[in-house]
Amino acid sequence: MFHWLLKFPALPLKYLLPLPLLLIAFGLFGEQLTNRVLSLSFVGLDKLQAENPHLQVQLPVKATVVTAEIERELDFTEVEIETTKSPVKKLRFEFPNVDAIALQTILARELNLSSRAKKLQSGTQIQGQFKFNIQGVLAQIDKRQGMTKVEIVTIDSAMKNLELEFPVTDIERLKDTIAEELGLSRQEIIMLVSYRVIN
Repeated sequence: MFHWLLKFPALPLKYLLPLPLLLIAFGLFGEQLTNRVLSLSFVGLDKLQAENPHLQVQLPVKATVVTAEIERELDFTEVEIETTKSPVKKLRFEFPNVDAIALQTILARELNLSSRAKKLQSGTQIQGQFKFNIQGVLAQIDKRQGMTKVEIVTIDSAMKNLELEFPVTDIERLKDTIAEELGLSRQEIIMLVSYRVIN
């Protein structure tokens, strides 16, 4: 039954003795080595891409505008908004080139601004639900600062990307926080989010 074992030459004892030592060393230092390798920074892709590019999210936002920059390009107008009093810290939109009044109307509609706050300026309150499809998510964990910046790249929307900040650096807690904020399952977060750790 086990005759095939007899065909192998007996391994000398000198080859078998280091095996338990290697197992003990791996058990003691494997986690530290893994953490060290995972904390190394790397150059990420310019465009974040997910396996499922059509994952739709509804993000409730209640924030105050700090700055709003409008930059006209050849084919489109880019609007970048920085906010405070919310995990959402930055929103970037692209609109077709239109006149200033039409742009303010489009922005008011996109940001759910009240009728009396037609103009986007510092101190304007943004409140509402943003609906978008996620193309990819990159979470940059900064251990020194004790916070994580999450960049979400969207598709099929005027909002092209947004940045969120969380006072969390533990990856497991971060997964739960992002899942709760975006209304996604933990499995979807595992599939969707790439991590970069900065020490």
